[in-house]
Parts: sequence; structure tokens; C-alpha cells
Amino acid sequence: MFDRYYNFTTCIRSNNLAAIAQALTRLLEQEEGCRRLTHLPQIASDLEQLHNLPAWERPRLWVISLCEGKGGWTIVKTWIAALLCARAEGASRPRLSALAMELGCDAFHFWVTPDINCVLLEADSTGRIFISGSADDEEGESYKFYDEQIDAPDIISQFSLLEVSQSMQAVMRVYEDPEIARIEVEYERLLVEAPDSELLFNLEDEVFKGYAERIDNALAEVIDKSKSCWYLRDLLYYVYAEPQQLEDKGAQLLYFQPPTTYNPHPVILLPPEPLSEDDEDESF
Repeated sequence: MFDRYYNFTTCIRSNNLAAIAQALTRLLEQEEGCRRLTHLPQIASDLEQLHNLPAWERPRLWVISLCEGKGGWTIVKTWIAALLCARAEGASRPRLSALAMELGCDAFHFWVTPDINCVLLEADSTGRIFISGSADDEEGESYKFYDEQIDAPDIISQFSLLEVSQSMQAVMRVYEDPEIARIEVEYERLLVEAPDSELLFNLEDEVFKGYAERIDNALAEVIDKSKSCWYLRDLLYYVYAEPQQLEDKGAQLLYFQPPTTYNPHPVILLPPEPLSEDDEDESF
């Protein structure tokens, strides 16, 4: 159901994973005390405990996963989720903007949370950014995403800064698909005429999807070659719980000791979805 859906994904318009890894390392190691680690550190927590720990009680570790996607895009998942959306201490731009400049290529981040907040952060090769969507802060304001002003605080309908393929632009308007309206009419009919029918039950997930979830699912179809990396929601947990499965899915993993300024906010993390070989769309 849409009210429980969440996902956070960065995409970089380059399929050179080695160059991206090097650029990320150079960028993050500019921050005081931040350094790339050669191995995943051991932890005292067992996996079940780690799974349920809030962010501020988890090990001080940043993790980045790089996966090759379609159309020349690389899919980037990070722990912490907002790693590339936020600014480094004293910086004048988000890390994603600095990374796009470092690589000389376009990038974007798509952010969906259970309270129906949805943000598209675009960054081009010159470091310019454009943000559309809404992200309520603690005071109910919807005009800032971390330290950045939202340029178009409304329902996301297009990429506004980056020139992307026609299929990717169409994805941003997937909620306008007339098939959705047809399914909703059929659902309402069955609700009255056959409330116990299996078909009614099968239609529920589609009917109750939020518009941001629809966009996110459609982006995965266009960009994620194997449908294996897009839904990797809790990267820190999975590098400890399922390292071999991550390797089998082609994920290149980077580990960093965070900078001395890293101070995670006291926000409870949503639990990750279980791994499933039978459901590719929800494989993490």
C-alpha cells in the first residue's frame, strides 16, 4: 500500500563504475576525518538487532553500492539514504552537485517516503541543481529539501533540468495512464458486486499505490537492468546480512569512515523489505 512505500535512489549518467568510485572517494575524503575503508568493519550487533536499530545507534559507517543500469546510467544506493542529497560541512552545494561536477556528467536522486513526500533532485555536469516535489520538515514546510530550496513545490511531472530519454520523461507522468483509471473503476464495481472476490483483492495493491510509488516503480523498469538494485533500501543491513547476494547481483560496494562532523539525526528507520528470489521487484 502507498502509505508504507519508501525508496531512495541516485542515478549517475555514466557506466564507468571505477571512475564513479574514484570520484566519490575523492569527494568524501575531502571532509575532515572521512576515509575509505578497504574492508567492511566487524560489528558487535547481531543481524536482528542491527535490522531494528535507529540510525543514531547504528555503527558509524557510510556504505555506497554501485550497480550498472540501462541507458548508460549507474544506480547508486547509499547508507545513509540522504548522503548525496545533503551538503558536507561548510559546503555551498549538495554532495550530488559536487559529484556531478567532479565526473562531468548528469545525475539525479529520487526520494519517496511513506508520508507521500516525493522529491526529484537533478544535478547537471556544471553543478546546477533543480528540485521538484515536496518534503515536509518538522514545521510542516514543503519548500526545502535538506539545505536546498525546492524550485517547483508541486506534483512532479517531468525532468526540468536534465535532458533525458523520452521513456524517462514519460515515467514522470505514469500516474496519468488511462489504464489506472480503468482499474479503479473495476475495483469500485467489484467492491459493490463481489466484495469477497479474489480479483478485488488482486487489484488492491495497484489501486492504492501513490503517485510517487508509481513513478518510482516505472523508473526502475526503465533504468534497472536486472531489477535487483533499485529496491535495496537498507544498505547497511544488507552488506552484513547478504554480502554474497549483493556480489552476485553485481553491486560494487564502497565503505567509508564518516567525517568527524557526522551526527545522525534521531529518526527511526523503516525496516527493510525481506530478500526474495521470487519477486524481482522486491528483491531487497
